[in-house]
Amino acid sequence: MRIGVDATSIRPGHSAGIEAFTYGLLNGLTQGPHQLAVEILAGTADEWRQRVPAEGIAWSEVGASLRTDNAVGSFLRRHTPRRVQSSVTLRRTVNLVRQWHRPLAATASEVTLYPFSGVPVRADPAVMVLHDLRHFHPEIASPGYRDMISRNVARASAVVVSWPHPYREALEFFPAARDKIALVPLPAFHAAPTRPVTETEPGLLVYPSSTAPLKNHATLLEAMALLPECRLVCPGPLVEPQASRLLARAARPDLLGRVSLPGFVTVQELAELYARASAVVVPSLWEAASGAMLEAFSWGLPVACADVDPLRAQLEFTGADAAVFSAKSPESLARAVRRILHDRDHYAEASRRAGARLADRTWADTAADYAAVLDWVTAGRPGPIPRSPFAATLTS
Repeated sequence: MRIGVDATSIRPGHSAGIEAFTYGLLNGLTQGPHQLAVEILAGTADEWRQRVPAEGIAWSEVGASLRTDNAVGSFLRRHTPRRVQSSVTLRRTVNLVRQWHRPLAATASEVTLYPFSGVPVRADPAVMVLHDLRHFHPEIASPGYRDMISRNVARASAVVVSWPHPYREALEFFPAARDKIALVPLPAFHAAPTRPVTETEPGLLVYPSSTAPLKNHATLLEAMALLPECRLVCPGPLVEPQASRLLARAARPDLLGRVSLPGFVTVQELAELYARASAVVVPSLWEAASGAMLEAFSWGLPVACADVDPLRAQLEFTGADAAVFSAKSPESLARAVRRILHDRDHYAEASRRAGARLADRTWADTAADYAAVLDWVTAGRPGPIPRSPFAATLTS
């Protein structure tokens, strides 16, 4: 099958979970008999080839305007009011500017895959990946992204969702599209290796994530002020304007030397952090499913997580046990951390059990499930949309 992939929304080192997902899926697809033509941002080919080293991929670099990681885009992001940033008018305008001089890909692809649902689906036929629907909830609402996602769901030939909670929401929000929505679960992005881990550093907490406001680092840092016995490392892309605020808070005397936000780190550096960590903390206000939590299960690390619906659902479908805290309460978060450190053996064993349930899932398995959906689309969508066998084990 000739598959086109529009990865122009992904900037290596800046796109967090979407980036890790796309690397994994592409590596999985290259293990099958598929021809891949992947569109990426201009100037990023070397970084993509390092993360997806398979031969035979046709890489095509595309220029893009108003990127959030260049000077103009960063300035606009920092100084545009939040309500304007999230508006339908701005989102449509930005998309028009970005696509203005960009022709449709001149490839012979039979179907195009869009790993990120927040950019316009332009090809036909197309399969869109819908990771979560936080923009549809009043407390996190973004009318611009809600509009974009709704238009993409209507246009796409198939929609793939990664985890049970957003899958149920997709069926609820888009009942007319339910026959073309599939659930295809993912493996842990950075699973534990088989080699022995190093000695645990007492009190070392890890939270791998970008610094987007939704990730709720602000509450975590205030909780750290109540946990003088702990040290925290938060690797991940430093997204402005939140990153500067967090770095300034971490430099104050009560956190100085105990809180580190090192930015994007290599896979090996992240593995070394997990190997030394005492626990993983996930204060996020919303996720499709937390990659950090799945990685913690793989490593057998105790988890403290926010009491929000997607994370609760993640504990349910993995059968895990975690210390749950009120998402915006530093005091509740600090109590949860002390609970998992005090009863570390119990929570570590709970994570190991959950990790074992997910351990056999590979990117090759995930890619095979995606290929079935892509093939269904190219065949004219005969019969019901293919269902992932692994998804049945999560939803049963």
